[in-house]
Amino acid sequence: MGENLQVLAVQISHFEAFELYTVVRCAECGKCWGVIGKTRNCPHCGNPTGDNLQIVSVAENASDLQREVAIANMPENLRDELKEKLPRAIEMNENPSASLLYSCIRTSAIDDVINLNRLSGVLRGKGISVQAEEVAEEAVAQGLLIRRDEKSYLLLQ
Repeated sequence: MGENLQVLAVQISHFEAFELYTVVRCAECGKCWGVIGKTRNCPHCGNPTGDNLQIVSVAENASDLQREVAIANMPENLRDELKEKLPRAIEMNENPSASLLYSCIRTSAIDDVINLNRLSGVLRGKGISVQAEEVAEEAVAQGLLIRRDEKSYLLLQ
């Protein structure tokens, strides 16, 4: 894991940014929807979202996004049945690449602030089994992040 973030520092200048679709949940109404980048208001209740969004999962394309939003908005007791009918599952990645970890860090940033809960959601959405705290602490050691408080970091790059 540590060696991946060491490579990350070298690869940042060569990193080709790609947009990920993010499935987020409104803190006010509990409904999910998909976004690229930032979102200002919940499309379901109109509530300004600010930093009160929970990242539920991340998708690489629009069709995966549609599937993830449908599953996230399904009542919990029906989710397993729906997942069986939509058989695409996220494979767990125990040794993610440096560029994938950096992408997860960037995706979880709001105004260059990384919240551990958001980072954890992005990692989980990408099927990465590495803990958010471990990724953040290694990024601090590599000079990519600086700790703000117990649960958040500032992105330096």
